[in-house]
Amino acid sequence: MTATALITGHAGFIGFHVAQRLLAGSWKVVGVDNFNDYYDVDLKRSRVAELSPFSELTSLVGDIHQPSLLQNLFRQHRPDVVIHLAAQAGVRASIENPRPYFESNLAGSFVLLDAARQVPPRHLMMASTSSAYGANTTFPYAETQRADWPVSFYAATKKATEVMAHSHAHIYGLPITLFRFFTVYGPWGRPDMAPMKFTKAILEGRPIDVYNHGRMKWDFTFIDDLVDGIV
Repeated sequence: MTATALITGHAGFIGFHVAQRLLAGSWKVVGVDNFNDYYDVDLKRSRVAELSPFSELTSLVGDIHQPSLLQNLFRQHRPDVVIHLAAQAGVRASIENPRPYFESNLAGSFVLLDAARQVPPRHLMMASTSSAYGANTTFPYAETQRADWPVSFYAATKKATEVMAHSHAHIYGLPITLFRFFTVYGPWGRPDMAPMKFTKAILEGRPIDVYNHGRMKWDFTFIDDLVDGIV
């Protein structure tokens, strides 16, 4: 029997690549995305259009913080695996406009956990972020380190998601894995990320934007390597 994966945020950068890999591997994929305008919606539509030749794809538009949407999807499709990637992204934007982060990252993740509690999948995987390490000064980072000092509201919502997931795993016996993604790059990448912004500036003959006077180091992850890890 063909296995079914429910992917939230399948029109996003990572969600698109995960969906593509699973569909190529003969999975059924149910994708849901709200196609918000944090960045170019046409890019999101183009990603989903790339998936359209796969007959085993069901693509839906909707907000995950609306309980009836996810509850109906879980009951109708009874996914074997759930990969929760939908989120309001962007560290700096969360400082100026935190409400979308509450609605998507906190309320949306709770609704998903509650739906999974009622119709348990074989495995629930949820995206967190390397930003969860926040003011942690121990390097290199490790999964065993505490991450109790987020320095952005975006990171705080992701850390809160981790804690909510832990409580659901403990109380209801849900098998949950959290991923702390380190900045991901590659084909079909987000235009607000450094590789795309730097490339665009170079092609247009403009100087690149440099934060913190250039005194920083950061880890990047190539999208194919990340998908390998998830699969």
